[in-house]
Amino acid sequence: MQRLLLKLAIAATMSTVASLWAGDADLLTGKWSVKKVNDEGQTYTQTIEIKKDKFVFQMLGADNRVVIHAEGELKLEKLGLFNSARFVHIRGGDSPSNLDDVDDEYVSIYALDGETLTLASNFDKQRDQKPSLDVYHRVNSSAPAS
Repeated sequence: MQRLLLKLAIAATMSTVASLWAGDADLLTGKWSVKKVNDEGQTYTQTIEIKKDKFVFQMLGADNRVVIHAEGELKLEKLGLFNSARFVHIRGGDSPSNLDDVDDEYVSIYALDGETLTLASNFDKQRDQKPSLDVYHRVNSSAPAS
């Protein structure tokens, strides 16, 4: 009887955790933005727009012109205690009309706190880009991005 109660308790807990984690997809929906500075001191903005299981990533120069555009599928997964976002089936280029297949996938650990999305990126394997921890803020759709 105790084993049955323990199994039921574990099942109920896992069900609750799974439903909370599954709700992240809805909470992540929208556009997120972070301003950064590169090694040469130039400012740029990165945005991620998420709709269901799709994403659009853009890097914008100081003049707000698109430097990099990428889009693909987003898969949310649990890695132990961490929430991960897998960016797969990526197509990228210098504009939305000039995209090529990217033969890679990216896994980032994320934390979601209201209007803030924290992404730990480029830790999944050796890459040309340095690992980074970026704090994105939700872009209000009724106001221009700052």
